[in-house]
Amino acid sequence: MRKLIWLAVAGGGMIVSLACAAEWSGEWKALRATYTIYSGELAEREAPTSTERNMTVEFEGQAAKELFDSIGPDSRDTCSQDKGDRERRKRGIYCTYTLKGTGRGYQCWIGLNLRTGESIPTVSC
Repeated sequence: MRKLIWLAVAGGGMIVSLACAAEWSGEWKALRATYTIYSGELAEREAPTSTERNMTVEFEGQAAKELFDSIGPDSRDTCSQDKGDRERRKRGIYCTYTLKGTGRGYQCWIGLNLRTGESIPTVSC
């Protein structure tokens, strides 16, 4: 009986793994994004200097949705008070889902320190 249960669990796991693998193609996808290179904080950015050079990349749509889904769970403290709006953060990645208002849906920002290559926090409320 235990062997039968183990086989059922293992078989189910393999089916789920195959289903997930079938969705992933490994292909590069086009990304339409905007960026800015600056020093200081993003909200009060200044011209980049020889000692400080940061970059923030912003994008929305399907790529932002995939990133949002990958970095869960939702943040407890959020900038928006609107019902249905959601935020997720991981180090230098900040993604939002806006239910209404701007109509943008999913939107993400990725911050990079161009001198060190490290991920940096970028967008604040």
